[in-house]
Amino acid sequence: MRLGKALPLIAGGALLAACATPSAPNDEGPMEDPRAALRQRPSIEEISARYDQMQQRLRDRLSAEVGAAGWEVSAPVSRAGCTELPEVHDAESWVLDSWKSPGNLPDAEWSRAVAIVGEVTGEYGFGAPEAVVDRPGDHEITAKDPFGAVYQFGTASNTMLMVSTGCHLLRSAHG
Repeated sequence: MRLGKALPLIAGGALLAACATPSAPNDEGPMEDPRAALRQRPSIEEISARYDQMQQRLRDRLSAEVGAAGWEVSAPVSRAGCTELPEVHDAESWVLDSWKSPGNLPDAEWSRAVAIVGEVTGEYGFGAPEAVVDRPGDHEITAKDPFGAVYQFGTASNTMLMVSTGCHLLRSAHG
């Protein structure tokens, strides 16, 4: 599956894209004070805990409802500074633990899996899933939230789930 092979590129691109937008997604033009916008967001530790909870809910539902079981971490958490905000040294973007379930979801289950992912991630502020790849035996969707976080979910030789955060201040700098 392309997601597994391209994970480092995807994660790096997601980190760059996520850090490029410290303001709300509908704001026009550059921010005068990026720290002020980042203070309006949860800390990186808070948002990561929230996305970890979302991933756990997804894995539980996907296991119970479409048979994607045996989830294991395929890549550990990685952290990066917000390259688009080099003046903000105490802000980071994280790629959370990436998850893999052995094997492919049958095509007949894919639409149900997409519905589950869309429902759960929607509760966490993500937009509707968008297809990246959709062909027999190979499917991938993605969506973004208002803070610049991105998830990717797909199935081919294995079933994969990855979430990268947007740019957030560290808890110690949030006050």
